[in-house]
Amino acid sequence: MGKFKTLLKDIPLLLMPKRCPFCYKAIEQNETICKRCEKDIPVHSVFQGVKGGYRCSSAFLYKGKFKRAVLNFKFRHKKQYSPQLAFFLKKSIEQNYSDMVFDYITFVPMHPKRLKRRGYNHSELLAYDLSRLMNIPCVPTLNKIKHTKYQHDLNAKLRSTNLKGAFKLIDKKTVNGRSILLIDDIITTGSTLGECAKTLQKAKPSQICCATVLASGNLY
Repeated sequence: MGKFKTLLKDIPLLLMPKRCPFCYKAIEQNETICKRCEKDIPVHSVFQGVKGGYRCSSAFLYKGKFKRAVLNFKFRHKKQYSPQLAFFLKKSIEQNYSDMVFDYITFVPMHPKRLKRRGYNHSELLAYDLSRLMNIPCVPTLNKIKHTKYQHDLNAKLRSTNLKGAFKLIDKKTVNGRSILLIDDIITTGSTLGECAKTLQKAKPSQICCATVLASGNLY
């Protein structure tokens, strides 16, 4: 019944014209964004450090039309933007991790209470759309077991302590010896990705790399 209700909610999205996520202009089904916004796409993606010594590849800096698009996708139920944002996420990954081969794509989980309230996990949507684009299996590897405060409401110091012990491995065998690509929507201080990577590291993967659509561009 839950999946049927979700399908009913998504029917209006299927009937609406496809739109550019950055300016909302109607575009053709075979287009990712409009011609005008295509000119504003940066040539180089962003590479930023993550707490714990990990690396994160991001498509755009956290500003302007790129920021608006992701916030609309995340908070305003614009789930239809996920495949388009995943397209640019893929491009940044290919640019920054060109020498790497990943066994699995995974994502930052949401606590069940927050997932129920929002209705979808934006990072999960991105990860599965990226999986289809890159032909790499997407596998849930973590559960969020601690209902934490919103990270964007906290300063850098509190962000780190807020997430301590918040995540738990689903199955160590899935991660052990594997090359893992961890997906989230935005990296600011890197605390969320860092805590997720720290938890994944307990299963001894061969490597963990991170990727997001947006990045603050700051090093912490």
